[in-house]
Amino acid sequence: MRSPRVDVVLGLQWGDEGKGKVVDALAGSYPVVARFQGGPNAGHTLYYQGKKVVLHQVPSGIFHEGVYCVIGNGVVLDPEVLLREVEGLQALGIDPKEKLIVGKRAHLILPIHRWLEEVSAEGEKIGTTRRGIGPAYADRYARRGIPVAWIDEADFAQRVEALFTYHAARFPSEKPPTLSETFWKGIELLRSLPRVELTEWLLQFEAVLAEGSQGTMLDIFAGTYPYVTSSHTTVAGVIAGLSVPPQSIREVYGVIKAYTTRVGEGPFPTEVFGSEAEWLQTRGNERGSTTGRLRRCGWLDLVALQYAIQLNGVTHLALTKADVLCGLPQVKVRVGGSDTAPIYETLPGWQSLNDPAFEHFVRFIEGFVGVPVRGISTGPSREDWYERLPKAPKSLG
Repeated sequence: MRSPRVDVVLGLQWGDEGKGKVVDALAGSYPVVARFQGGPNAGHTLYYQGKKVVLHQVPSGIFHEGVYCVIGNGVVLDPEVLLREVEGLQALGIDPKEKLIVGKRAHLILPIHRWLEEVSAEGEKIGTTRRGIGPAYADRYARRGIPVAWIDEADFAQRVEALFTYHAARFPSEKPPTLSETFWKGIELLRSLPRVELTEWLLQFEAVLAEGSQGTMLDIFAGTYPYVTSSHTTVAGVIAGLSVPPQSIREVYGVIKAYTTRVGEGPFPTEVFGSEAEWLQTRGNERGSTTGRLRRCGWLDLVALQYAIQLNGVTHLALTKADVLCGLPQVKVRVGGSDTAPIYETLPGWQSLNDPAFEHFVRFIEGFVGVPVRGISTGPSREDWYERLPKAPKSLG
C-alpha cells in the first residue's frame, strides 16, 4: 500500500526561526498539515486578517480552507491549552473542530506535569518553558503516561488520579494540583474530535506537510545536550511522530534566521552582547512567543547550519528576518573555528532587501552549505515572501 508523500518544515537553529510562517505559506498546496512532536512550549506566530495569533498546539495550517490539521503521535498535548486555542480561533470566526484530527498515540500533559517542573526546579536548571513537557515525555518513556486513546476508557479518571498520587509522593511537603473544570472541558473537547490511527488514516492522502516545533539544535539526541527539549525535532521525529516510513520523506524545508537566537541556557558560540544584541532584540522583537523572555542573539552560525542540513537531508532553505539586519554597516557569519573561538567572515551590510549586498549574503550562505535559499520572508504576513519561494508541484494543488 502506497504511503503519502511527506514534505517537512524544520527549524535548523535553536527554534524561533519562523517555521509557522513558512508552514502557513506552503499549507494551501497540501491536504494535510501535521505536527509531529513537541508540546505547548513552542509558539508559532501567525497573522490572520491583520491580527497576531500564537499557536501552541494547533498546526499552522489552520487558516487554510480544506486542509486537515493533525496533532501527531509524537506530540504531548495539554487539554487546557488546546481548549483555550480552539476558543480563541472560534472568536476569530475559525472553527478548528471542523478539520482538527488527533493521533490516538499522542500523550497528555496533566496539571501534575506542570507542578513537577515547579516543585523540582528541574526545568529552571536548563531554562525550559516549564509547561510540563519534560515530565510528560518522561512518563511516556517510563511507560506510565496517559495516551489520548485512553480518554474513552471507563477507568480514565482513575488512571489520571493514580499518576497524580505517584508523583505527589515524591514531594510530600508540597501540595499537588487538582483537576480543574477547565481540564475536564479540555478532555470533553478531545472526545469531540476525531482520534485516529495515523498509519491508517494518512493513507487516504497523496501528500502531507509535516510541521516541527523548536529547532534542530534542541533535539534530545542531536542537540546541545543537556540544554535541549524532550523530543526529536529532526526528520527522525517525523518518521516516529507521524508513523510514516522513511521513504515517504521527500522535500525538507530548513528554516533559518539571517542571524541566530536562543531562549534559555546552553552554549551559543556566536552570541553577541551590548549594542549589537540590543539592535537584534529590539529590531527583531526577540521575545519568546510562549514565555515572553528576551531571546539571546548572535550572528548566523554556518558551521552549526551545515551540521543541521546534513543531519536532516535538507533540500531547500527558507530565510527569515533578513530585514532586521537592514541598516547595519556590516554583518558577520561564522565559517569555522571552535565553539569557544569561532572564526567569522565579515560581509557588507545592506540598506534594503533589494540591495546587491543582501543578494551577496544569500549567495554566500548557499555557497557555504550547498543548499539553495528558495524562500525569503520579508515581513509577518503570509504574502510577505521573496520570489525565490518555490511553488508546490501542481499535482498537490
